[in-house]
Amino acid sequence: MAGAPRRRAIAAAVAMLAAGCAQAAEWSFTPTLDLRETYTDNVRLQAQGKSDFVTQVTPGLGVKAKGPDLTLNANVGVQETYYGNHNAGSSLLNLGRADLKARLADNLLYLDSAASVSQQTISAFGPQPVDNTNGGDRTSTVRTTRVSPYLSHKFGQLASAELRYARESVNASSGGLASSNTDELSFKADSGPAYHLIGWGLQASDRTTHYSGQNRVALQNILGRLSYLLAPRLRLVGTLGHDSNDYSVTNQATAGYSWSGGLEWKVSQRTSLNASLGHKYYGNTYALTASTRSRMANWMLSYAEDVTTTPAQFSLPVTSDTASFLDKLLSASITDPTARAAAVANMIRQGNLPASLDSSINSFTNTVFLQKRLQASVLLSGVRTTLLLSVFDVERQPLSNNGLGSLVGSANDHTEQLGASAVLSRRLSERVRLNGSLAATRVKSLTSGRVDNTQTLRLGLTRQLTPDVQGTVELRRNQGQSTQSGVAYRENAISAFLNMKL
Repeated sequence: MAGAPRRRAIAAAVAMLAAGCAQAAEWSFTPTLDLRETYTDNVRLQAQGKSDFVTQVTPGLGVKAKGPDLTLNANVGVQETYYGNHNAGSSLLNLGRADLKARLADNLLYLDSAASVSQQTISAFGPQPVDNTNGGDRTSTVRTTRVSPYLSHKFGQLASAELRYARESVNASSGGLASSNTDELSFKADSGPAYHLIGWGLQASDRTTHYSGQNRVALQNILGRLSYLLAPRLRLVGTLGHDSNDYSVTNQATAGYSWSGGLEWKVSQRTSLNASLGHKYYGNTYALTASTRSRMANWMLSYAEDVTTTPAQFSLPVTSDTASFLDKLLSASITDPTARAAAVANMIRQGNLPASLDSSINSFTNTVFLQKRLQASVLLSGVRTTLLLSVFDVERQPLSNNGLGSLVGSANDHTEQLGASAVLSRRLSERVRLNGSLAATRVKSLTSGRVDNTQTLRLGLTRQLTPDVQGTVELRRNQGQSTQSGVAYRENAISAFLNMKL
């Protein structure tokens, strides 16, 4: 406890600096009200469905701040759900997300912070709710917070360095996921433009997670990087490092040296390719990132491996979010970050695009696992029509022993999820837009052999009634099949909702 006064003093100093940033920013506050009425013929997503009328009222508040030293985006709300036929229990849910970035001292001290409250699916197996209208015990309220002050400095053309501390917490209201608090200290340094022919880099991290009722998990890593400019657009890259981890395990290594070799190829202004292969304590490793764009199409292909946990995925997910995907694709054509962010937000809003490029489920488990993710996406944009196509293959391999007794037992631990989705948005007129989505997923337990399949179809028509009021009518079909008896279901639903800015 001796360090508590010191931590409080540091927190107070950071708060005072953040307050100074806030005074120079432009603030906006937008009250909102969402009203939704849904009729579904299978409200609980069961084999023998029961119909219900579901009424949802969600008042909320959006807060934005933009200044030279501060960016804040926050949306919070309270959702009341009422079931007319009482085939599911009514609920009151808190929903929201806030992201803050502050520059407390130029070229020295910065602060990142985020918090969220959301409904998350507990398992990739069993019926999969499309939204919060389906009652039952398949979702849990997950709360996350992350506060990360860091020092960052550029040493002219020579190098840049960053020293970062992060404090994270993840809590779930149900589903058996242990509450966790994580402390992480990380450092990285990279060569600057002065090192044109030979580049270098160094990074290290020490991440410790404490769980309620579970053993702690410690993940430590140090990695050195060298690169050589073989051609004007081609750079060879090699790394050498060491992992030293501490988690519950039997007859398996948790530490060892690592190496990798690969290339970074800037094929053109529109096309790039990064690829590598190597070895870590758990086996061979591979990585790939490729992207290309044309006037109407933007393509992305990626493969990555990571030793991680369920709380880490909620706090800092590795899924490719749509905003980052579009930001990278537009970086060459729109160099100003503010203008590019506005263009990305407009594309997501006008195209009715999802927040993430894939729909894999971050199943609840208290194990440390190796996650292998292959993903491909293409965004086709026309004058009136936007089409986003995505496919993914995600495998989780447990590395530790502290499993989770959940809805499907240890089946949550060793899984493979495959999926494909298509999201279409077409502007019919200045005020009317047609939206549709089709998604199919397959999840297999590599422990028990159980296989579940899910298909979802959604069609909606949205009209801008006034500058501040938007109305939507949507039809959906949600169905699932399983090799386990009694799990198959089918749902048809129709919804009408209003989104209002007050």
